[in-house]
Amino acid sequence: MEERKHIVILASGDFPTHAVPLKALHDADFVVCCDSAYAQLTASHLPFHTDFVVIGDGDSLTEEDKRQLGDRWLLVAEQDYNDLHKAMQWATTHYPLSTTHFTILAATGKREDHTLGNISYLVTFAEEYPGIDLEMLTNYGRFTSMTGSRTFATFPRQQVSIFTMESDKPIYGEGLRWPLDGFHAHRWWQASLNEALGTEFTLRTEGPLVVFQTYEPKN
Repeated sequence: MEERKHIVILASGDFPTHAVPLKALHDADFVVCCDSAYAQLTASHLPFHTDFVVIGDGDSLTEEDKRQLGDRWLLVAEQDYNDLHKAMQWATTHYPLSTTHFTILAATGKREDHTLGNISYLVTFAEEYPGIDLEMLTNYGRFTSMTGSRTFATFPRQQVSIFTMESDKPIYGEGLRWPLDGFHAHRWWQASLNEALGTEFTLRTEGPLVVFQTYEPKN
C-alpha cells in the first residue's frame, strides 16, 4: 500500500499556537504556503524543516522574498479565487486524493470576512474534489465538511457545532445532547453549541454540512 502523505495548506489568519495544529505543521510531509502567510512562517522561528512552496499573486511578497524563494515561489496571477483556493488546487494536482490527508491551518482569525469565506471553502473543496480527506484546524478546534452520513470520533462533553449550507435539507443526528431528528437550520446559529455524549456521534443529511469539534471538553 502506498504511504499516506500529510499535506498542510497554510493560510494567513491567526498563526497556530495550540499543540494540535502546531503538531500538524511540524509533522507535515509538505507545506503549501499562501504568499500572504510566508512572513508569519518565517517569523515564527519554529523548528521547521519540511519542504514547502509559496503560492499566490505575489502582492504580499517583496522582490527579495521572491529572489530568496527561487523555484519555491509559484505565481498564480488570476483574481477569481483567493490564495487558499490556489494553494488547494496546486496541492490536489500534485498529491493523489486517495493517498493524501490535507490539513488547512491559519484560515481563521483576523478579518472576519476572510474567516467566513475560508470556512465555507471546505464545502467547495469537498464538491470539487470528491472523496478528499480534509480538515481545517484552528487554535480551538477542528472543522470538517460532510454530505450523506458520517460517524465522528468524539469524547463526552466535546462541544459540537453544525452549520448547513442548504437550509431546506433536514439534519439527523445521534449521540448528541440535543438530538437532531429532521431539524431544519435556517440560520447558522441554530444547530451550533451542541455537545457529545459518548465516544462517537453520527450525522446524516442530503446537503453539505460544516462540523466544528472543540479540542477540549466543556468545563
